[in-house]
Amino acid sequence: MTAMPAGESSQSPVRIRTLIAADLDAVIAIERQIPEAPHWKTADYEALLQPADAAPLCYITFAAEAGGQLIGFAAARLLLDGEQNICELESIAVLASARRTGAGSSLLQAVTERAQALGGRRLQLEVRAGNTTAIAFYEHAGLLREGVRPRYYAAPEEDALLMGREIRPLPGAVEKSPKIGLKEKPPRC
Repeated sequence: MTAMPAGESSQSPVRIRTLIAADLDAVIAIERQIPEAPHWKTADYEALLQPADAAPLCYITFAAEAGGQLIGFAAARLLLDGEQNICELESIAVLASARRTGAGSSLLQAVTERAQALGGRRLQLEVRAGNTTAIAFYEHAGLLREGVRPRYYAAPEEDALLMGREIRPLPGAVEKSPKIGLKEKPPRC
């Protein structure tokens, strides 16, 4: 038996890929195991997977898998309004047994990089004010506390902590959403 180097896991490496419709049963199973995660209807997830032909609204979804099993996912909406170009992280969830493997960080990085490639300038989210583990994760990723939405969550009622940070669009990214009447084709999402 060979010892693992310090800080390495004996689990399979995490692979990040685009979320697909065949993943939805696993996605729902994961979110049901995580009380802090948003609990959406299947139709809500299906809507995120519909191909968007162009800006201004893009959906960004990724899956994390290890050993051939889905262990986490992320879903975001990017609004390319030509001004703020905000990417709203709607949900990020990783199975408890797969935490601290880099899956959550890799999912967040994938969302951020995709938003940057499409011209996103800002990443923001809401998180339960009592979810100190998630808050620490987001702060470690560079997001700042920016405000509170009182009584935002129900069952149980709880405030939402607003967090965000600026992101820089990647070179060659669409900087502004095309205005109506321009002959330019909007970016593909």
